[in-house]
Amino acid sequence: MKRFDVVALVTGVCFLGLALAVLANALVGPVSWALVKIVAPVVLVVVGVAGLALSRRP
Repeated sequence: MKRFDVVALVTGVCFLGLALAVLANALVGPVSWALVKIVAPVVLVVVGVAGLALSRRP
C-alpha cells in the first residue's frame, strides 16, 4: 500500500483554505469573520481526523 506524506497533506489543505479565503476576499468582497469563526475550527478538526486516519499503520 502506498504511504501518504501526512504532514504535507495537512499543511497543503490548511494553505489551500487560506488561499481560498484570500481569493474570495479579492473576488467577492470582505470575508465575514462570523463565518470564519465557525468554519475554521470545523475544517481544522476534519483535517486533523483525516491526518490521523492516514497516518495509521495497516
